[in-house]
Amino acid sequence: MKLIAHHKLVLGAVLVSVVFYLAMGVACADSGPSSQRDRRAAGPWSRIELVDHYSFAGNVLEDTNLSGIACLSDKNCLVGTDEGRAVQFVELSRTTKMLKVLKTVPLLQSGKEIDIEAIAAEGDSYYVIGSHGISKKQGEQQANRFRIFRLKVDRATGAPAGVDVASLSGILRGDSVLGEHFQMPLQQNGVNIEGLAVRDGRLFVGLRGPNLGGVAFVMEVPVEEVFAGRPRPVYALHKLRIGEGLGIREIVAARTGFLIIAGNAGAEPSEKFTESENYEKDREFSLVFWDGKGSEVRRIGSIPDPPGKAEAMTILEESASEITVLILFDGPKGGRPSVYRIY
Repeated sequence: MKLIAHHKLVLGAVLVSVVFYLAMGVACADSGPSSQRDRRAAGPWSRIELVDHYSFAGNVLEDTNLSGIACLSDKNCLVGTDEGRAVQFVELSRTTKMLKVLKTVPLLQSGKEIDIEAIAAEGDSYYVIGSHGISKKQGEQQANRFRIFRLKVDRATGAPAGVDVASLSGILRGDSVLGEHFQMPLQQNGVNIEGLAVRDGRLFVGLRGPNLGGVAFVMEVPVEEVFAGRPRPVYALHKLRIGEGLGIREIVAARTGFLIIAGNAGAEPSEKFTESENYEKDREFSLVFWDGKGSEVRRIGSIPDPPGKAEAMTILEESASEITVLILFDGPKGGRPSVYRIY
């Protein structure tokens, strides 16, 4: 009888110990911001902080209107302005925190501005896109705005090796959703491109306008379909639930999806277009994440301390836990290149 009682006592002690350690494990799993449970709940990238500034060296074209940047390597990059017909190769130095202008390359020799709105890069090519929309102030239809360029380079030197020119007008005009908004003023929910990314030979074209019931649009189209000269390339139109009044102001390819700058879909009123849809003065610029497939996006947060309109972005570093981006702004002299950590 004493032996049985002893065994019961030992078994009871073991059970108490097991319950204690299980309870401690649950408590530890539920506590602290770095726990696996919290990481799953929050997902990647839920905070943004300003961590540094870069500056330009050399003669930057229209440096208060910078609108595009992309890099083919850690140091070889291309920048563009929305008021001109040329782009500039720059050397990015993380040591000196400089963007040094190396060369200016005209994309077109004549006509009015291209209204460059975004640049993307992959392989040995940069892609530069115009707004494909009419002018914001007077509603002028300027042919150079309806262009997309492929600029091939020698990756070792960054030197240009040729330019191809195409247009997305055929797709936009013929699309069942976007067609009725094509060549309409941005103040009246017209079509206007402001973002461009490329992944695996496919272009992802981000539209600032229109916003239809809280939905913004990304057009996915194979590069070769665009530059083969077909008037209606095969494409897909993604409908992103980005929110009322918001448009895509930039889009860049990350490892597992896309980072998007969201801002006003509409433009400020002008003398000719005195009323504006989807426009709110001083509306914030924010970053959102899109997986590249569905219609849902996840808001990361507002861009802290923007010195102007957030117009262009490129990724400097990326890991599973954080990502560092360089953003250029329309407004301040030199674009105020700013580095943000997203985590």
